[in-house]
Amino acid sequence: MSSGPPALSEGSSVPWQTKLAAPQKRRGCGCLGTISGAIVFVLLVTLLLYPWAMHMGGRWTPALTWHGVGKLQSTSGASYGLFMEVSVYMRRGGGGQNLQGTAKLCTPQGETYPLMVNGFLKRAWLDADGKPVTFYFYSLKGADPRLHFELLGAWRGQELVVEDKGNMAMSFAPDGRAKGYLKGMNSAKENTTGTLRYVPESEFSSVCSVGNGNSF
Repeated sequence: MSSGPPALSEGSSVPWQTKLAAPQKRRGCGCLGTISGAIVFVLLVTLLLYPWAMHMGGRWTPALTWHGVGKLQSTSGASYGLFMEVSVYMRRGGGGQNLQGTAKLCTPQGETYPLMVNGFLKRAWLDADGKPVTFYFYSLKGADPRLHFELLGAWRGQELVVEDKGNMAMSFAPDGRAKGYLKGMNSAKENTTGTLRYVPESEFSSVCSVGNGNSF
């Protein structure tokens, strides 16, 4: 006679002890899925509110970012090199600022200053081209000298055309030397204009030789 356990007859149920011993399927916390879903949701809301972010500077910008390099020329004779990179920015409550980024400005004396940028693109829907935009440039916290200026303009095809209408005189001397914000007054007699093109940051050095004689 066999000493093993009796075989279950057909139709017999599995003992409850066996059911308890069965391994339980582990469930993940779903954290990764939740984070990914939140990112996708924010992206969709951003594109719904600012569809122009996909088409800045006369080109498709699926990363919702535009960057460019160019020269600024003042009627005082000073010239500057400028790199700027901005991305769409969704402010809580909407309205106001809708661009944010960083910049670098070099002076005729060969000094380079890192800057933060806030921007406001107006009346744009599917395309940013030709719509008025204002960029606010300001120094990083604790920087010396502290700089602040504005550039106004618009994208014209693949170029960003800007001017300052004299407000750079509040931070810069007529020769382009950085003197610090509010160390001067807005000058209606000075106007600084320029054009930025969609090129990588590596092109910044081409507009930043001392004297800015490069014809970028």
